[in-house]
Amino acid sequence: MGQHPRRSRTSPDSVARQQSTFREVNERIEELSERLGPTEQPLSIVCECGRVECHELLELTASEYATLRRSPVRFAVADGHQIPRVERVVARNERFLTVEKFGAGGRTAADLDPRRPDSPDR
Repeated sequence: MGQHPRRSRTSPDSVARQQSTFREVNERIEELSERLGPTEQPLSIVCECGRVECHELLELTASEYATLRRSPVRFAVADGHQIPRVERVVARNERFLTVEKFGAGGRTAADLDPRRPDSPDR
């Protein structure tokens, strides 16, 4: 009585919040890379899966990263790190999968997108 039910760590909202945190880290990595100037080297980013314990690194080209960030509901994850009940795989290659959030998790991810024009980070 009087207590709020706890959200599962694997609820669509919680997973989207975790992935959005990793996205924020990767945005800072990308900013630093841009400041260092153009390079042919791939960008090493943190896997953007919903697993709190994941610290796997993924390598994306600048073009792949730019394409990924065009959508506020897409994230780069290691193969096997996708969570089918909250996201679908929309692209894959030998280095990473691109997943797309849907439902409540998609709305949360879009709301937390640092590239939104009304984002406090902009």
